[in-house]
Amino acid sequence: MIKTSGASAFGCALLFCVTLSLPAQTITDRNTDPAWLSLERGKQAYASRGFGDAIVAFDRAINVRRTAFAAAADRLDKALSAKTIKTANDSIKLALANLAAEDLLQRDYALIVRSHGSSTKTLLEAIRKERISESHRAFIEVLLQVLEYRPIESLDDSIQAMRSVVARLQRYPEAEYWKGKVFMLEGEMALAESQMQRALSMRDSLEIPDEQYTIMYSMADLYGARDDYVAWENEMNAIVAGDASLDPYLEDAMMATLVDGGFNRFMVLYRIEPTYALEANAALAEFYLDRGRAAAMLHAAVALNMTLTRAVNMLRAKDRDFSWTTLQNFMKLALQRSEVTEFLESARLYRQMLTLADAMYIAGARTNAIQLWKAIVSVGILPQSSVASARLADPSTAVRRSAP
Repeated sequence: MIKTSGASAFGCALLFCVTLSLPAQTITDRNTDPAWLSLERGKQAYASRGFGDAIVAFDRAINVRRTAFAAAADRLDKALSAKTIKTANDSIKLALANLAAEDLLQRDYALIVRSHGSSTKTLLEAIRKERISESHRAFIEVLLQVLEYRPIESLDDSIQAMRSVVARLQRYPEAEYWKGKVFMLEGEMALAESQMQRALSMRDSLEIPDEQYTIMYSMADLYGARDDYVAWENEMNAIVAGDASLDPYLEDAMMATLVDGGFNRFMVLYRIEPTYALEANAALAEFYLDRGRAAAMLHAAVALNMTLTRAVNMLRAKDRDFSWTTLQNFMKLALQRSEVTEFLESARLYRQMLTLADAMYIAGARTNAIQLWKAIVSVGILPQSSVASARLADPSTAVRRSAP
């Protein structure tokens, strides 16, 4: 792995060379592309392994976004100096009403509202076409610019919230993240890590907030690729910690039910809707199991319950009376539905089941682990059913041998 300084020099040299190699007319033509279009061009270049072109496109997207919203911030500050807006008490609605009252005749404004008031954006665009003051126009145009990225409800009718969003939107974490993906694929791990951390530091600017977990999973992949398992574990635990659907009290109750009542009782009592944390829980379960750590059982149980919860919902879409009784009964019905079967296979259900059974055995819930192994054998899905048969013949094979 090359040092950060060397990687940075490589990245700069790569960008410089690629920029020189592009036709001047192409660069000029695309300077007017909106930021999102440059981002999409970069993704296309990435998919076709045109990494140099991808970096250029992502940098252009970042610069266009920064320039556009820096200009918007300036326009908004000038508009807010108008007395009409100052008297609005931080209310966007009141500011717009005051501006309209000042610039338009009441009957004209009423007609515009009747004709174009079906949505906020439509109404604002109609008013913008009228002869209005520069402050009014600037306020509307900046608000429309914000509404391209955020719903009006998210602003909570606050001018200060609008200003904050304009400031945040000067950053483009999605493009920063994709630059990191390019560096990672090129083997520039130090640059990739720095770039992804930069994107994550801008998480409050993401258009889709949950995209932060996509970035975190990519960082975990990066740490795994360079065998930094401490950093990998920390990143996966950070993903799990961000899932607010579980709390320590519920987790304790779930584990007590699983150990004392067995897997079927656990599935009767608990349903955990799948979240972005499913993959992290499944990965941590295997990671901890391979190292003989007790935390494996909790993560395995959460991941398996999330997967089965989605499958149960799929069954209930056509059979509203379905309820969990046993794993064998669930599997009998699931295997009769092709879409459920395909989902379970893609979700690696049988691997998750085996992981939980092994983790239960290691954690001391051996009777219930045996029952789950038997259920896996009865389903007959290879190779997990063969492994479960081996566990029943020699339960000690559940103990993994990986290094700590």
